[in-house]
Amino acid sequence: MLVCERNTEYLDAISRLRVIDDDFMRIVFKDKECLAQFLEIILERSIEIIEWHVQYDINNILGRSISIDVFVKDEDHYINIEVQRDYTGAHPRRARFHGSLIDASTSFPKEEWKELPNIIIIFITEEDVLGYGLPIYHVHRTIEENNQIFDEGSEIIYVNASIQEESALGRLMHDFQCRETREMHYEFLRKTTILKSSSKL
Repeated sequence: MLVCERNTEYLDAISRLRVIDDDFMRIVFKDKECLAQFLEIILERSIEIIEWHVQYDINNILGRSISIDVFVKDEDHYINIEVQRDYTGAHPRRARFHGSLIDASTSFPKEEWKELPNIIIIFITEEDVLGYGLPIYHVHRTIEENNQIFDEGSEIIYVNASIQEESALGRLMHDFQCRETREMHYEFLRKTTILKSSSKL
């Protein structure tokens, strides 16, 4: 009887998981095709994943280390995906710190500065942590005097999952927060979620 009750509790816990829940997101994004289609919606371009890691650690022997939710390499970028619930976890200075450690771990002695790889830091947040009411925020450095982009090869993107409007991104954020896979818009996410949920049984 006790085993049956535990199994029921376990199944109930799985049924309540959403893709935006950190642990489940890491499981879902072990699927390369699912991850690629997710990034194509966020970045609005095709992407060819060369290498990817889930829960990827970058150690810093002189200070603070980081554990990245998802770390992706494509032809032109290193991409760090973080799913965060609140402002504290998605603080702008966290994005800065992640970028600095990625730079340090992907550059080599005597390499020309222009060879330093492009990086993109993506925060998926359950609430609008920046507070401007936008579904997505693209952050670049700019030159104050003429408002031109200062192209040093990094970009920060905040995706506000609380806005689920009728757009490709809005539908994706809707799916991220679905508890019922049958209500999802995207087949690639629905299929992967069902498969990964089944593998946990």
